[in-house]
Amino acid sequence: MIWSNGRFRAPLHRVLTDPSKERYSAPFFYNPGYNELISPLPCCCRDVTSPATMASSATAGEDLNGTGTKDLEPKKYLPCLWGYFRAVRFAGDLTDLGVEIQTSHFKMVVGSGKVEEEKRDKEEKSSSSHVEKQHKFLGCVDFREA
Repeated sequence: MIWSNGRFRAPLHRVLTDPSKERYSAPFFYNPGYNELISPLPCCCRDVTSPATMASSATAGEDLNGTGTKDLEPKKYLPCLWGYFRAVRFAGDLTDLGVEIQTSHFKMVVGSGKVEEEKRDKEEKSSSSHVEKQHKFLGCVDFREA
């Protein structure tokens, strides 16, 4: 979801079984490297803080899909360190932390008006704590192979 800037949602994964039939499964999960910083891909969003992006949005610039950058939505997610995300998710699987980390913890709230500002302030604090924590986490953990 972060790579596509929320355009493609992760599917709910669950297994429905038929107790009268034998079942075999071979799950396969593909994940980025633990050192990878996951952010929306440039072809899926426009960075409203970048002067270059704002300039190209005002013209007929095109992204990798051939659409104008002005048609793209602003970036909706803060960077997420994959190793931090997986470690916190794993810790939540083993203990009751009260909340399971989600990609939504890295989502920025975009909007205007008082309600949206209050919501954004609350969300940025939540997201900022994860962003700050993941940088501290990376300072303590070395994912490189020995």
